[in-house]
Amino acid sequence: MTDIKFSDLPEEFKVHLSEKGKDDLWHRIDEFGGIKTLSESFDFSRSKMYNWKNKDLALPVKFVKRIMGENSTDEVTVLKGKGSSSYIKEPFFPLNVSSELLTRVEASVNENSDGTPVYITGEKVLADRFTELLEQLGRVEYSVYSRDSRFEVRYPKFLNQLFRGISYETNFSALIDEKGEIKDGTILVRDREIDISDFDGKLYSREKSFEIALQRSDSDKIAELMAEESTKVRRMIGN
Repeated sequence: MTDIKFSDLPEEFKVHLSEKGKDDLWHRIDEFGGIKTLSESFDFSRSKMYNWKNKDLALPVKFVKRIMGENSTDEVTVLKGKGSSSYIKEPFFPLNVSSELLTRVEASVNENSDGTPVYITGEKVLADRFTELLEQLGRVEYSVYSRDSRFEVRYPKFLNQLFRGISYETNFSALIDEKGEIKDGTILVRDREIDISDFDGKLYSREKSFEIALQRSDSDKIAELMAEESTKVRRMIGN
């Protein structure tokens, strides 16, 4: 798990503040001598500051940190990228970016023609797990699409920018979910190979969980997975 503090955010990212936060910020600027004085003392455009204030625009992180301090997170209501309409509402600072999320991003996310990151999977349960991990950051704006047994989760570009700067240790269970192959009593994933009897991690993939249970001859697990699938089908058809 990596904690991203407000002070760690790229300075070109932008935020919206609560009414209390905005009042506090502009009050501090007034105490400093007003927008004109601030623009003469620091590298902030006077016209941009008037626009930010009068049009209630998103504020650059660099600007908020300078006025409010490095860790002014209590009043942040929206986090956005530079020039982005996508957002996280009510971000949870510090942002807890899990190694599981980063492993799934590295394994199964590609960018489409306009640069939007897209998580792609053949299992709905994995798409659901991916959105759960995104939601640990706050109310992330994402879209889920399904077509021909393929599921896509599209999320804000600025998050990928943030993710690329994070070092992490691969979550082996998540990597098996995304890229693993179960064959002849062995789990194969990239350059690793382990016997299924040596694996005790938690998988979200129904397909791989079922395959491991079959190869282990684990009748209890097989029955559990089949019962879960039966329940899902009944819910879908309304019985």
